[in-house]
Amino acid sequence: MNSTPPQSSASLPETDSASATTDPARTALLDALNELLEAERAGARVAMETGRSITDPELAALADDIHKDEVRWCSMLMRTIKSLGATPSSATGAFHGKAMAIADLDERLKFLNRGQAWVTRKLQALIPQVDDARARADLTDMLQAHHQNISRVEDRFTAPATLEPQTEPQAEASPVPTEPGALIEFILTRFHEVHRQQLPELIQLAAKVEAVHADHAETPRGLTDLLTSMHSELLAHMEKEETILFPMLARGGSSFVTHPICVMMSEHEEHAQRLAQLMALTHQATPPGDACRTWVQLCTATRQFAEDLKAHIQLENRVLFPQFDKSLVQERPEAAR
Repeated sequence: MNSTPPQSSASLPETDSASATTDPARTALLDALNELLEAERAGARVAMETGRSITDPELAALADDIHKDEVRWCSMLMRTIKSLGATPSSATGAFHGKAMAIADLDERLKFLNRGQAWVTRKLQALIPQVDDARARADLTDMLQAHHQNISRVEDRFTAPATLEPQTEPQAEASPVPTEPGALIEFILTRFHEVHRQQLPELIQLAAKVEAVHADHAETPRGLTDLLTSMHSELLAHMEKEETILFPMLARGGSSFVTHPICVMMSEHEEHAQRLAQLMALTHQATPPGDACRTWVQLCTATRQFAEDLKAHIQLENRVLFPQFDKSLVQERPEAAR
């Protein structure tokens, strides 16, 4: 990365010192950048201190990679804040203390992963508000790196724990939590963050297939547009859950949750209809016999996304929402069976 500080890191007008302190856009941007800086500093310390205690070389290397990434993004955020004429925060986020209080190293890394997911949500909200190309590119790189690290940690803990031959029957996977707070956290990590990675990748694959195989009889014409619409709709849906409904449920719910639950379930039915269109357009996610590697990847990824979205919908409809209003599931047709 170029170490020369950019001329500006956000397209905010030049202001004198008096007006700068009262510019709401500048203040909000700096607050967001400093919040991210404190979180990244906390994440860097957690990864570094945890890595020192890990005896597994592969897992220690993963923790070290995360630490280096967090340090890299701390530097970028400080540079960006300084370019706005402000002083970067020197504080470390409270996340560090919470994470280090977890004695089990595996559980601490999983907690670190949830912190990384929090950062991605903050970045996704912030990036559209930044107009300067350099700053936006840096923040986008930071977002992608966090997605990659989240995937690496998830892969680590969903893979077998050892390569030694199994002499005992393999233990069953841990059950999905049912307690609302834990279940919401599971949904955010297992489905919301996963969908945010899946759909942009699917859109890129679909665009390649439609462009390269425009004359093929089985080309899924219109797939890129369909996936783009699904991406927009799903992002809006998840944002409503994360900012409105889930916080209400995490606090124990109230008589006011009935309406937002009803809205979310109605949107689930719309997502199920979109999935049906997706599967029909891709011939049930089955590539033709002469399909290229990209087309095969597209179908494999489409199948995985469809399975994940169905499981996501069912978990909310059948496990989470009934804890607050069971009659809604009984009164509405089940989506995405």
